[in-house]
Amino acid sequence: MIYVVIPVHNRKQYTRTCLQCLRGQTHPSVQTIIVDDGSTDGTDAMVQAEFPEAVLLKGDGNLWWTEATNVGIRYAFHKAPADEENFILTLNDDTEVGPDYVAQLLATYREHGPCLVGSVSVDSANPARLEYAGTRVNLRWTGEVDLASQQYQNQYNRLKHGPTALRSDSLPGRGVLIPFRVLHEIGLFDSRRFTHYMADIEFSVRAHKAGFPLMVSVLAVVREHVHATGLDVKGTLSLGQFVRGMFSMRSATYLKPRFYFALRHSPTHLLYFLLDVARMFTGYTVRRYKARTLKAGV
Repeated sequence: MIYVVIPVHNRKQYTRTCLQCLRGQTHPSVQTIIVDDGSTDGTDAMVQAEFPEAVLLKGDGNLWWTEATNVGIRYAFHKAPADEENFILTLNDDTEVGPDYVAQLLATYREHGPCLVGSVSVDSANPARLEYAGTRVNLRWTGEVDLASQQYQNQYNRLKHGPTALRSDSLPGRGVLIPFRVLHEIGLFDSRRFTHYMADIEFSVRAHKAGFPLMVSVLAVVREHVHATGLDVKGTLSLGQFVRGMFSMRSATYLKPRFYFALRHSPTHLLYFLLDVARMFTGYTVRRYKARTLKAGV
């Protein structure tokens, strides 16, 4: 059984589209678990009315991504037969997948397991644009190298004609197949230190250190709504907005989880954290420069 855990909050249309994709999976044993963390836009009523086969769990708005995911995992643990091989699949609601998506993840697991299996992601508005295909992470010094941009020039066509699976040093939570065995061995996502952002990366690095390979299934494609991720991919934030984001739990640049990640996983601890902050500022500066250059050219 594949238990698909999806935390949601006030994005009813995205949730509807995502659930429609999961309803059409070719793999027969898929149970969707929606953890609605205090939505006020009618998401819960929509799920109950249109997707009665999905399990709906509710939070009060204070779970955020990490604990909402843990709530779904605990439910699956309670329901799953102890003598069967079962999996958690973490997925975000602002994604779309094809009908063979779960089957492709399982095929990669059968070939390389026991392991975690992540997904390739592309831009839903431009499926030829590759957004994620794995990372290489230097835990001694700083940060990660994005293989999608470095090796494949952000073009999915460059990727899909090669190996069917790639190794990675970390995995984001938007489409990761996790065997129960891994969760029982290393624990759940850390919701105390990584309340919203970076919990997925930290979990995958922890699993990797415990001896579980991290694979990316090239044929398991997630179409993500890039504009809905909250990431400043086009360099639109002002410097003030960027700096304030470093102190906001809602921001991918929030410093607190990055600090905890450095302490837990890097042998250089504080130096890694400082270099990580410098890398973020460098990335922001480059994005702003490109945005201004593009605007000037127009």
